[in-house]
Amino acid sequence: MEEPPKIRKLSFLNILLPALVIIFVVFSFLSSPFVIIESGYVGVKLTLGKAEREELKPGLHFIIPFIQKVEKMSVRTHSYDMTGGNSINALSKDGLTINVELTTLYKIVPDKASEIYVEYGKDYEDRIIKPVIRSAVRDVIAALDSSQVYQERDLIQKKLIEKVAGELEKRYILLDEILIRDIKLPPKVVEAIEQKRRAYEEAERMKFLVEKEKLEAERKKIEAQGIAEANRIIAGSLTREYLMWKFLENIKEYAESGNNTIILIPYDTKMTPIINLPTQKK
Repeated sequence: MEEPPKIRKLSFLNILLPALVIIFVVFSFLSSPFVIIESGYVGVKLTLGKAEREELKPGLHFIIPFIQKVEKMSVRTHSYDMTGGNSINALSKDGLTINVELTTLYKIVPDKASEIYVEYGKDYEDRIIKPVIRSAVRDVIAALDSSQVYQERDLIQKKLIEKVAGELEKRYILLDEILIRDIKLPPKVVEAIEQKRRAYEEAERMKFLVEKEKLEAERKKIEAQGIAEANRIIAGSLTREYLMWKFLENIKEYAESGNNTIILIPYDTKMTPIINLPTQKK
């Protein structure tokens, strides 16, 4: 006896539904409904392509397979190099082309990862970091002469940090540091700056030597004035009687000395008599 169509239909559904459930469960586990967010990352959950505003913190999270997925965003410090073909050319105040190579250290604000993903995507470096840095470098270089650019790297770095930090913060990115790797000027300009610098250093050296000589001359003048004053005081105290007494005292000392047998005594301005003294008897 043949089964009625209604009974056959129910039997088919009774077999199909459990099979579909089993297939769904198997595919769910095979497609990994669990997502692990590692330390140093946050997750942006996408439900049917739409990003949820609340970021997933590090840890284990459950998602609905085929409906939801998670984009991981690093919140660690990143370095973005603008060197070689990615370096920046800028015009100085005096119209010369300056090439600047640098590295930018930054990190994204963890609680704003979803906003960054929605507005800029995962390639936010090329959409945010690169244009902001290029604009800042060109603005800073345009305000300086080539000689200032060559000699004042610290000033350039300071101004860049001030300009870039505010612009990146508006876009939920925190600037850690800007490291200038190299600043290249035309070789002829560099040589002219070096010659000017050497001439300035030589002028400063000569100025120092002149000042040194002036100070030495002043010292000698003061020393001579002191000696002259001392001689004037001494000369004023040398009376005829004092000189006679001092002369006799010296003659007496020489005469009593066992090492002197001849004493030279000035008699007057025309002659110096020699007096032979007898050797002392023991």
